[in-house]
Amino acid sequence: MTKEAKAAKFHGAVLAGAVVELDGKLTNIRVFKGPGLGLDESVINTLKKWKCKAATKDGKPVVTETPFQFTF
Repeated sequence: MTKEAKAAKFHGAVLAGAVVELDGKLTNIRVFKGPGLGLDESVINTLKKWKCKAATKDGKPVVTETPFQFTF
């Protein structure tokens, strides 16, 4: 949680989305709903570091758009 969010005593969620590529890296990261307070940027920076397992269809990995929710 950022200093700004702590000072505002924020409790809530940031809803974001990203595309999970075949190699598991997240691209096209964006925030759909967030309070600002530095949390939007914090969520984006966190997702840039993550690697996920790609979804599969008929046993083969496929590119998938996925939502993420961070609760503070």
